[in-house]
Amino acid sequence: MSEFEKQQHDNINDSNAKIENKKKNIKRELLEWAATILVALLISLLIRGFLIEHTVVEGPSMEDTLLSGQHLIVYKLGYFFSPPEREDIIVLKRGGLFNNIILPDPKGVDYIKRIIAVPGDTLDIKAGSVYLNGKKLNETFVKGETFGQGMEYPMKIPPKKVFVMGDNRDVSYDSRYPEVGLIDYSKIKGKAVLRVFPFKKIGILH
Repeated sequence: MSEFEKQQHDNINDSNAKIENKKKNIKRELLEWAATILVALLISLLIRGFLIEHTVVEGPSMEDTLLSGQHLIVYKLGYFFSPPEREDIIVLKRGGLFNNIILPDPKGVDYIKRIIAVPGDTLDIKAGSVYLNGKKLNETFVKGETFGQGMEYPMKIPPKKVFVMGDNRDVSYDSRYPEVGLIDYSKIKGKAVLRVFPFKKIGILH
C-alpha cells in the first residue's frame, strides 16, 4: 500500500470514528432529554396531585370577583399548616357542598365560595348586611344585598367549621341555606390563590 493510499485509509477510519462518536453523542443527548422530560413530568404530576390544582369557574355565584370561564390555581396544602381565614376564596370537594345531603356531582364542577366566618365567630345577617362579632362588615367585594335564606341567626361557628358565601349574594347557594349549612374543614379542597386566565386578568386572588 502506497503512502497516499495509507493516508486515505487513515482518513476514512478517522471519518468513520467521528461519525460513530457523533451518533453516540446524539443518542446520549436524546436519552438525557428524555430523562429530563420524564422527571419534569413526574414532578408536575406530583405537584398537581399534592400541592396545586387547576380549576375553572362555573356560574355567576362569585361575580364580580370571579367570572364564569376564568381559570384558577388552587393551593391544596394551604390549610395543612394553618387554619382557614376570613375572606379566603376556597374550592370545595366535588359533591361536598352539602352537609345534610351529600350529592354526587356528575358534571365534575368545583364549588368556589368565600369564607365569611371561622370557628369562634358569631355571625348575624340582618337588613341586607352581615355582622361579625357585633360589627357590620364592609364587604367591598359583594354584589347585591345579603339575606339570611333560612338559617337561624345569630349563630356561633363551632370548631372545624366555616360559614361560606358567594360574592354574588342574590344567586349564590351557600351556607345561608339549611341544606348547605356550615362547611367542615374536611370538605375544603384548597385555597384559590391565583387567576391564570384570561391573561389580562392574571393575578393573586383577594
